[in-house]
Amino acid sequence: MPSKKSQGMLHMIRAHKRLVAGISNNVLNIDPPIERVARSHMVGTSAEIIRDFPLPALMVSPRETVIENGCILHLHGGAYLSGGLLQCRVLIGPICASSGVRAMTFSYRLAPEHKYPAQLEDALAAYQFLLDQGYSADRIVLVGESAGGNLALSLTRRLRDQGQALPAGLALLSPWADLTQSGESYRTLRDVDATLDPEELYAAGITFAGSEARLADPDISPLFADFHGFPPTAIHCGTHEILLSDSESLEYRMLAHGVNAHLIRWEGMCHVFQAFGFEESRASNIQLGAFVRACLEGKLQRIPENIG
Repeated sequence: MPSKKSQGMLHMIRAHKRLVAGISNNVLNIDPPIERVARSHMVGTSAEIIRDFPLPALMVSPRETVIENGCILHLHGGAYLSGGLLQCRVLIGPICASSGVRAMTFSYRLAPEHKYPAQLEDALAAYQFLLDQGYSADRIVLVGESAGGNLALSLTRRLRDQGQALPAGLALLSPWADLTQSGESYRTLRDVDATLDPEELYAAGITFAGSEARLADPDISPLFADFHGFPPTAIHCGTHEILLSDSESLEYRMLAHGVNAHLIRWEGMCHVFQAFGFEESRASNIQLGAFVRACLEGKLQRIPENIG
């Protein structure tokens, strides 16, 4: 059962959804100087600027590093329209701290100025950067929330299709996997979702894709992709978000393609609730950190292909 505190807060957010959405959009567009973000005090982590990467980037380190030769590559959310390094630090910090694994996080190019595939090209560059720094693929775990989950799936697919070594695992927080909105939750949960509006999200998808006709393309909506050969994948989502169907369908398809995938549904939670500071947020971040550690320690393996 969800905690009373989280449900009270989500009820308040839902009751003032338009106002909160406007404030949230303004917050997401705040982009302080990278030096200030790196110096910001956040419990359990510190950060250093990565100066030899062409995009704004940070290396976030846990107070206590458990795995020295592993690294998280964090891909931020924001519907491909927003998101900066301050948001990145807030989202990846708790997972970094709970896993004991450092994390590279960066600001990729955004739509509408930069449509697909600019974001994927930036993610490929970040992955290659970590390889060049000496991290082997099996010492990297991808973590992405919302659009970042979309990007993590697309990046893994591109690496596989190019014959490159894949990361050790994927941790996806409320992944935005189906931009066509074919799932039932876009209709059945629209009135209980505290933060997302399906029409606005659909428009954001078209902006990112470049046209409505491209939304069903697996490059844009990775739900429709082939997942054979993918590494172990953890998916966390709330039961009160319109993207619930994305996560449920994604788990089903990944299992059908022989992927060691597991979905955890968090009762009563909203989209990317891990950022809200709820009791459930902390619990999810701890579980995600444990998953990252297990991937890097070789405790999670690919499973034999079953259906199709």
